[in-house]
Amino acid sequence: MSRNLMIALILIAITVIVLLFNNSGRISVDLVVTSVSAAKAMVLLAFTAAGVIIGLLLR
Repeated sequence: MSRNLMIALILIAITVIVLLFNNSGRISVDLVVTSVSAAKAMVLLAFTAAGVIIGLLLR
């Protein structure tokens, strides 16, 4: 495994750990068509995952 990949995986793991321990309530996200209410940590984790996927696709 390359050094950059290891650093990226460590940063993703730290992000997941912080978001899992940050369960401070629910948040409502207004999408184009509907509104979704979910745990704040899960919403932030989903947006982080979307950012990682976009970054991989642009690479």
